[in-house]
Amino acid sequence: MKKFLVLFFILVSVFLAAETVKVPVSVNCFTGEPVAVTITMSEILDLVGVDFDANWDSLRVFQDGKELPYQIDDTDFNGKLSSGDILSFLIMGPAEISVTDDFDILPPVYGAAGKVVEEDGQWLVEIGEISAVANNRGLVKVTGFGDVEGTVVDEIGIVRMSGYVGSTYYIDGEFGRHEEKTSGDFTVKEVNVLPAGPVGVTVVSTLEAKPFLGVTQKIITTIFSNGDIISHNTFEFATYAELMKLQIMATRVLTDIAEDAVHILPVFRRLLWADQLNITPLEYWLDRNAIMYSGNKPYIVFPAVDSMRPLWWGATYIFASQESWRANYSQSLKTGVAEINPEIPVIVADYEKWMGGLTWVYESREFRDGYFEWMPGELDIFDSTKGYVSSKWEDYVKRFAAGDVVSFKRVYSIYNADSIEDSIEFVEMKKSEIQSLKIGE
Repeated sequence: MKKFLVLFFILVSVFLAAETVKVPVSVNCFTGEPVAVTITMSEILDLVGVDFDANWDSLRVFQDGKELPYQIDDTDFNGKLSSGDILSFLIMGPAEISVTDDFDILPPVYGAAGKVVEEDGQWLVEIGEISAVANNRGLVKVTGFGDVEGTVVDEIGIVRMSGYVGSTYYIDGEFGRHEEKTSGDFTVKEVNVLPAGPVGVTVVSTLEAKPFLGVTQKIITTIFSNGDIISHNTFEFATYAELMKLQIMATRVLTDIAEDAVHILPVFRRLLWADQLNITPLEYWLDRNAIMYSGNKPYIVFPAVDSMRPLWWGATYIFASQESWRANYSQSLKTGVAEINPEIPVIVADYEKWMGGLTWVYESREFRDGYFEWMPGELDIFDSTKGYVSSKWEDYVKRFAAGDVVSFKRVYSIYNADSIEDSIEFVEMKKSEIQSLKIGE
């Protein structure tokens, strides 16, 4: 009987013991600096499993057995943990997200990594080496980095949108009036800067993209203590819309404070202007004396305010393939700002689909990234691209239906480097870190 009771209590204790689910986070680190991580609680729930009765207060992030600070931002402003909230933390190697079903565990308490002050309808942010301002539409301007003062980068989160308002094309063939606006013209539904967390400060805004009826822009931007800024931009369509531009942007990247600012990026894998001249993108930029080799690899480098003899129109480049990164860098300031794609962009073989897809533009000191549907008549002037795309005006639009969602996630990394070569080396390593990040695999 005694042995039976001992066995009984052992079995009960096993069944009552708390369970723990661990979600692996893998990353390859090269820079020696922390890597910023963001993931929605909806994604975490999928990885943990809906059948697991998790005590979310028990959530912890560990690296090499050491607990790391994290924050969960209430990005839907509902005052409680929900699927749209975002978990953020910084890691310097493989880590794990841990959660148990033990409801006796209380939430951790970590100190704030920065501060936020609301002043005159905007928010002043100080975190790490970054000083920033978030305006009344949730757009972020970095006003300082370390010893550098002035506009480091502006309007992170902004979109340039153009298209036909009130189109009735499918009824009577009429497009309606053409409008072009940016987020600064939109109507504010809600905007807030959340209190500084243990790793960053998050800015959230929702804008009605008037006059484009039924289009909503939601911006979630987190400024991390390591100098990285992760911006999520989501566009939701509640009705039919015909757009010609849907381009997220970052503006005035170092160009206001550094006359020696240069624009740097890997050589495009595809560039319309090069195809029109029957040359490679490398040859196009060699002809403009804008190629520098680093580590036996060519990079495009040119003065950031120079139009660089565009083949036509005024943009420095347009209808260019998305690449993994691009940056502006100033040797006098020994500072750079890089825009990094979290994933390697894909180039489709079909030329018309590629031109109607996501491409890069650099114009008016703006990093533009997204859809640009204004198909120029210049395509048919050159025999090499004649007939590549439709010549019908009605095909020069991107059509969206009710329920469509378009999302962009970009990392803006502010860094120090002693030279252009060092800048290239750093951003290449940073890009490799960010693109190596895997959660739950």
